[in-house]
Amino acid sequence: MKIGIILGRGTEGCGVTQCAIQMQIVSGATILSCVDKKWPRGKKIEFPGEYVEFNLKKGIESSLINQLNSYDLVVVYSVPSKSHPQETQDNFLELLRLIKVRKSFINVDHNAQSIARNANLKEIVNEVDVAMTHALTNPFSEWAKKENITTPLLKMRLGFDFDGYRSKYWKDVSQQKPREVRWIGRLAGWKGPQLMIDFHNEQLRALNYTTILEGLEASIGYKGVLYKDKEYENRRQCANYFRPEKEYSDGKWSEDLHGQEVAGEVYLYPPYTHVDCMNRMSLSAFGSDLYHLKPHMYGNNIENCHAEPIACGTVPIFHKHFGKHVIHHKTGDPVIESKESGTIFLDSDNMEECAHIMRNLSDDAFLRDIYREQAFEFWKSHADGADVVKEIIDISINTPIENTTNDLEQFFQIGDMT
Repeated sequence: MKIGIILGRGTEGCGVTQCAIQMQIVSGATILSCVDKKWPRGKKIEFPGEYVEFNLKKGIESSLINQLNSYDLVVVYSVPSKSHPQETQDNFLELLRLIKVRKSFINVDHNAQSIARNANLKEIVNEVDVAMTHALTNPFSEWAKKENITTPLLKMRLGFDFDGYRSKYWKDVSQQKPREVRWIGRLAGWKGPQLMIDFHNEQLRALNYTTILEGLEASIGYKGVLYKDKEYENRRQCANYFRPEKEYSDGKWSEDLHGQEVAGEVYLYPPYTHVDCMNRMSLSAFGSDLYHLKPHMYGNNIENCHAEPIACGTVPIFHKHFGKHVIHHKTGDPVIESKESGTIFLDSDNMEECAHIMRNLSDDAFLRDIYREQAFEFWKSHADGADVVKEIIDISINTPIENTTNDLEQFFQIGDMT
């Protein structure tokens, strides 16, 4: 089957880009990415796709229309934002109207603000044959109901190439730094950077651990990570290199800082080059993504930033709230209830317990190796890329267009995907 993937927003270098790449790994799809707006993180990943210009006053190139109509399926993973050029917004919508093969749209946005930034979203969703999202109770589903979207809307899973990452990055446990924790993500409260810093300062600092946060952008909300109070008077103890402050002489960011960290300190670093960060992750004993949402928004999915520490061979540290509300695809139970998940679930109310587990694993390489192998098998069985991509393709191709959303929800529950 020939599949085309469209990134209408461009190569952002975040979750959407990685999801498209994961689908390509399994299906061999061609990724076409809008080049009309540049994204800083897009330069820091190895992007295996083609770039397409939509900002054309003469309209869509006929060659692009013919190319997309030669596929069996076209999957739209992102659409232009309202900040893209007007020609880009208009031409993208017109392109979808000219694609006559089966089309699906996958929404990975979690919150209403992100959804609202998409240009022509209602018209775009009504142009495809089926749409998918994390949960049928999340903000996108509520938006679709409010906008009277008639396109079938289904729940979908997110998958990851665990085996591919393992073959590329996994190291012997003896090569890892037993007291090193590496968190990856973005400057967003729901990614949990504040919790990771507080965990280090309240527990791990005294145990001589090194904690490193990578991926923090120097955006306007940076003080929300650096300070514990809204008045910005109670600063968290940390070495801040993602947006240096004049009142603290932490120095300027340099790639040379990697590997020079001092035990006992917590470091805050800017966005990373993907392959380099994965290599660093593989040498850390513990890897973390502290993503947490409101319960109705999860949809039982994991992020790429969850899967990467697992597949690189670390013992994962995830948010306890996430663990309570995400249901494992195979066991049918909340993931936190599994005794063989190989995962540490952290929150502000169990820091001492988590630190105790980590200390035991740091002191016992054999036990830590068991933990990370358990984590790999547990999370692969939940979100293996091959299985998930096959489901997405099946839904995209075979969902009856005339069915209602309720009928489709029942259809999608086959295979224990609720």
